[in-house]
Amino acid sequence: MVTKHSNQSRLKVALLVFTCACFWGLSFYTTKIALDAGISEMELLSIRWTIGAIAFVSMTLLGVVKVNFKGKSIKTAIYVAMFQPCFYSIFETWGIGLITTSESSLFIATIPLMVLITGRLFYKRKFSRKTGISIIIALIGVSTCIVFADGFTFEGKFFGYLIISVAVFLGALYCHASAHASETFSAMEMTFVMTVSGAAFFNAANLAVGGRFAWAPLADADLRVISAVIFLGVCCSCICYIIFNYVLSVMNAASASNLISNSTTAIGVISGVVLAGDPFGWYTVVGLLMTIGGIWLASIEESMDPNEVIR
Repeated sequence: MVTKHSNQSRLKVALLVFTCACFWGLSFYTTKIALDAGISEMELLSIRWTIGAIAFVSMTLLGVVKVNFKGKSIKTAIYVAMFQPCFYSIFETWGIGLITTSESSLFIATIPLMVLITGRLFYKRKFSRKTGISIIIALIGVSTCIVFADGFTFEGKFFGYLIISVAVFLGALYCHASAHASETFSAMEMTFVMTVSGAAFFNAANLAVGGRFAWAPLADADLRVISAVIFLGVCCSCICYIIFNYVLSVMNAASASNLISNSTTAIGVISGVVLAGDPFGWYTVVGLLMTIGGIWLASIEESMDPNEVIR
């Protein structure tokens, strides 16, 4: 690991994280726009990842990004892609359609906590009592935002919370798998496999469930819906994953997912309240602060020495 120009590396990572957070933070709102327009979850995913694949393959052919799979086992990269985008995106998009934009972003924010929990369960990585308390604080924060919201009924949204929780679990498994794959593949190579795999998987799945092919759902859509779908494809399915895979390759999984998730959550909640008209009150502020604070404390407790995080 390099420490001489760690400040420059940290600035680069900070700028990339901010960009990624802005795009992913708005993705909850833009996904809602597309779903509310009558596009099904699977149709949206097939269009989104087809756009992402076209964008990334085009950049590769033009020489903007470089990939080299010679001598590398592509199976490892495909294994990562099965977690995300394939399985993760199904549950995330499905869940977003069942609960509010703010609730979705808060749930997705807990992925770093799930990274720690799954690390303990599957990789026998221990975490301290302070980390355990921090995890509880963050989960209480999520609960505060949800339970105290006007008109809350647990029965009415239970299925949505369950579905988005599965997405959180799959997102954590992806972080572990991607961090391991980064030892062999560059961020560009991982993103290439993810976008192409996502396009192939979701188009096949969409046709299998009787969805409309390719661009058909956009034929009678207005500019707002078309812009939302293009944003999801180019910014969220292509650019964001280049950034996220890069950050995972230079930081430990918990710290990387913590940085991006916290920033994404704040923007996601703000966009939900300002743009989507989600409920807002003291519970939103308190819950958001508890969630971000708990995640930050848990990740800081488990992170490496500050000089060793950025490679």
